Amino acid sequence: MKKTSTFAPLLIGSLIAMLQFTSAPQASAFGGAPGGPFSNGSYFPNDGTFSAVVRGENLTGTIQFSTTSGSGETRAGSTGVSTIYYNGDTCIGNSQGAYDPQSSTMVVSFQSDAEGQGQLNYEIENAAGTPEQEVYYFDGLYMNGYADCKTSNAFPNQKFSGNGKAQFQFLDFYTDIAPLLPVLSQEQIDITITGVRLSNTASTFTRQDVRPPSVNQFSVLN
Repeated sequence: MKKTSTFAPLLIGSLIAMLQFTSAPQASAFGGAPGGPFSNGSYFPNDGTFSAVVRGENLTGTIQFSTTSGSGETRAGSTGVSTIYYNGDTCIGNSQGAYDPQSSTMVVSFQSDAEGQGQLNYEIENAAGTPEQEVYYFDGLYMNGYADCKTSNAFPNQKFSGNGKAQFQFLDFYTDIAPLLPVLSQEQIDITITGVRLSNTASTFTRQDVRPPSVNQFSVLN
């Protein structure tokens, strides 16, 4: 009778188990896919909710926004809120973010306003007292800005920071123009934005109507 060895099946079984272990994805050795609750944090999902602080000369503010899959290029699906303080004025509005995990970048933008006199209009008469021009203007304060940020991962935290520009728009009623006509003025401000990821799920924020100031002048046909 030919004898069978029990060593060969054991060796084969060990080799199969070793091959199965070495052929498994590397992420499983860390307990899940990157960005998961037990991973090494090599990347985070595109979906998320973020909070950030905006700073500049005579300017400070906070923004909070969410990103969803597909918002990396068009920013579609990104909603948020913003509160910006500048030279004693408070502008409230919206914010957006576009996260690109492949390049570890985040583009952040915001738009906010403060109520002024609102929509007004008046007529300018000629020397004969006949209406010659009609002026429509919308009075308010408006602040918008953006920053190109780089993200840094220290799982479970993800931070981002960058530099950008903000623009403050307002109507200047104290001019030497005759007849008196408000002038649209603006100021450019260098800003920095620093923030952190709050969660890996997108939140829903209510979008607010914001409007920049404007001046329109029309001739009156007699």
